[in-house]
Amino acid sequence: MPTFRFLHCSDLHIDSPFKGLSSVQPSLAERFRNSTYLAFQNIVKLALQEEVDAVLIAGDIYDGSDKSLQAQLKFRRGLQELSDAGIDTFIVHGNHDPLDGWSASLDWPERVHVFSGTQVERQPVIKNGIVKAHIHGISYPTRDVKENLALKFIRDDKQGFAIGLLHTNVGHQAGHDDYAPCSMDDLVAGNMDYWALGHIHSFQVLRESSPAVVYSGNTQSRHMRETGEKGCCLVTLHKNASPVIQFIPTDVVRYVHDEVDLSGRISLEEVIHAVRAKCERLADQIKERDVFVNLSLNGRTQVHSELKRGDTLESLQEEIRTYFEGRTPSVWLSLKLETDGLYDIESLRQGKDFTADLITLFGEEGRLETHPDLKEALKPMFETWQGKKHLEYFSDAEMKDILIQARSLCLDKLLSRD
Repeated sequence: MPTFRFLHCSDLHIDSPFKGLSSVQPSLAERFRNSTYLAFQNIVKLALQEEVDAVLIAGDIYDGSDKSLQAQLKFRRGLQELSDAGIDTFIVHGNHDPLDGWSASLDWPERVHVFSGTQVERQPVIKNGIVKAHIHGISYPTRDVKENLALKFIRDDKQGFAIGLLHTNVGHQAGHDDYAPCSMDDLVAGNMDYWALGHIHSFQVLRESSPAVVYSGNTQSRHMRETGEKGCCLVTLHKNASPVIQFIPTDVVRYVHDEVDLSGRISLEEVIHAVRAKCERLADQIKERDVFVNLSLNGRTQVHSELKRGDTLESLQEEIRTYFEGRTPSVWLSLKLETDGLYDIESLRQGKDFTADLITLFGEEGRLETHPDLKEALKPMFETWQGKKHLEYFSDAEMKDILIQARSLCLDKLLSRD
């Protein structure tokens, strides 16, 4: 039975500046910056190990159009390894690295094909004299491509499999720039067997077959909003059968959001042990990768006031970072304080003062927070407030969160007075 086996990756962002990590030591910042290239090296190693027929890269190889010579040379080294092993690489450029950006006058390896930005091209993959597949692709000539490029893809040769290689936003996914937008119907009309897509930084199988439509996601997270595994897809196409799509992690630094419940903790020493234990568990789960942990400290605790004092949180971070120094793989930590003070609410409620009125107003027992229509319940409090129109923009879940935070902030201020 004819098969075609390839790696599909995208959004390498080699030499990304890793904005937002200014608090990290310069040596670690450089390690983060190098992680995007190391992730690409992992793709090259995987391709050689699996002896795939081809590697498909669906745009945003570099982080910007003003790509450095160092980034281009690093990328070429990996492509040369693939070419030397007889593996073809097919590349389209996206919004971060459009064709009109600066490129060094370098010669690319023999088995590398970069698609133009003027029209959809079709390139064959030939093994042992047999055409195994045709790769169809088009690059972004400039950054801001708003045209529906998917409409330009037409399968006009039945010899071998047909793969579409495109950097696009399918279905106008929220939270992502609408570059080369298209619909699922547009992709189906192209009559491809598989769509290798880029632009969305998470692994998504939008359609499993006829055709398969897949985002491989980026190969390495670049900031704390990109948590979890990042990698590429190892794909095997079979004649008259659904594709086999296997996601394989390639990242070298993993970003993790988690929380530590400090309820019942009565000393900073206990907090240190709890945070350290959580970091240990997360590092053990991830294995063989550096990890950047963003922890929220939650719960009602007696050490709440201590945690809020001065530079306590920064000192705790430094203490725990020092504990993990020299560990391989490395563990880095960022803490966020979301604890509440430990109050005897019922005693405070019985008082004949402003604090008692405040507790009643906030509905400590959850009367407001569990109300089926929170906005309606809160309306009398804001009826004469000129800014009440702004409440319409918040969901009930957001309003509940604001209510809880406001209550905690007010009580902290009142009860921490000398």
